[in-house]
Amino acid sequence: MLTNMSLWVMAAANTDLPFLTVFVLGFGTVFVGLLALILIITLLGKILGNTKAKEAQKTVQAAPAPQPAAPVAAAVEPEPAPEPVEEIEDRQSMVAAISAAIATVMGEDVSGIRIVSITRMN
Repeated sequence: MLTNMSLWVMAAANTDLPFLTVFVLGFGTVFVGLLALILIITLLGKILGNTKAKEAQKTVQAAPAPQPAAPVAAAVEPEPAPEPVEEIEDRQSMVAAISAAIATVMGEDVSGIRIVSITRMN
């Protein structure tokens, strides 16, 4: 009685090329292909990197030289007041939408969660 492994060995023995030759050719092909990809990526990186470096040099040359800063007086400008928070007209709809989003992410029903507070983050 023949097993699957013995059938595979018999099939490999009936080929024109020995198993080791096929193995080496396969690995060699993959290795040469990877080396070619590395070479292509490296060359493209150098070509594209040089064009970006030239553009950066052009912008640096076009920019005027910075002027030295004048001495600052002891008075410091006060910080501007924070912008007033606009009031939401339909707060219940906003709370319902936030509750539905949280329930969806948590994988629960909306009635199964409790939102204590909603704070606006900027």
